[in-house]
Amino acid sequence: MTKLYEIREVLITFFKRYERFIVPITKFIFSLLVFTRLNGFLNNAKLLNGALINVILAVIGSFIPGNWLLLLIIFVISSHLFYVSIEAVALIFVIMIVIYLMYIRIFPKMSYFIIFVPLAFSLGIPYIVPIFAGLFYGPITIISICLGVIVYYFSGHMSSIIAIKAADLTDLPDSITTMYKTIMESLLNDKAMMLTIIIFIAVILITYFISRLEIDYVWYISIVTGGITNMLGFTIGNIILKTDISIIGVILGSIFAIIIVTICQFLKVSLHYTRAEKVQFEDDDYIYYVKAIPKIKISKQVRRVKHINSIKKEVKHKN
Repeated sequence: MTKLYEIREVLITFFKRYERFIVPITKFIFSLLVFTRLNGFLNNAKLLNGALINVILAVIGSFIPGNWLLLLIIFVISSHLFYVSIEAVALIFVIMIVIYLMYIRIFPKMSYFIIFVPLAFSLGIPYIVPIFAGLFYGPITIISICLGVIVYYFSGHMSSIIAIKAADLTDLPDSITTMYKTIMESLLNDKAMMLTIIIFIAVILITYFISRLEIDYVWYISIVTGGITNMLGFTIGNIILKTDISIIGVILGSIFAIIIVTICQFLKVSLHYTRAEKVQFEDDDYIYYVKAIPKIKISKQVRRVKHINSIKKEVKHKN
């Protein structure tokens, strides 16, 4: 176990030393994955397609905040749809801008969850998102994650929506209205999407509230509980609603999510529960009961001293 703590300290030290390089590189890889997947799905715009364009967009995305990255993605999506359907551009662009102005402008950091959820689904690792969000951010992420789920499932209905076209400009309002009704009906009748939203909300809330309890190893307990909730929720929901969600995929994905989020929590903070102390003090108005748990930190100096001492003991033993 000590070796794990040593590796943890090395990784933390490395990150702090090279943070100004690691963060942009991570954002570049994230942005490149997003635009590659996006251009692969909406393969319509000749001007915004190709590996070079994806790299340029990813470079831009690595130096801008999340809300600007979302605006850039909206622009790319609109440019793709412009080559296929003017009605789709008019309707979907307006919907995305309204969401941006009403929510993302107020909570700009939540943009990453909206972007990451469809990406995680396309990569086959969606169940990391609700456990991670519930543990590190809490219920504030519910709206953004639900929007991300809607975006992902909406992409599956894109072909039928794009097929709705106006014969001429005079029919444009009617075709937009028809397209809007088709979008609403497709989403409301999508049982898999509704089940995913419900389970993700439950996982976020359960993981968050358990992580706030005052018990030892509470973060790891909340992670495992969130993963189990995810597995049971999708299994029961799949039986009741008869969706086409793979239960094997849910189980394997939930186990993978538990492992990844556990590693993230271990790297964020690790506590020495066996050395916990309870302190009591008071002032004129209150009596305070405080439980103090020290963080586990292993310095290089301590490891060196232990190594020297062990060498001295071996020398004495030989003599």
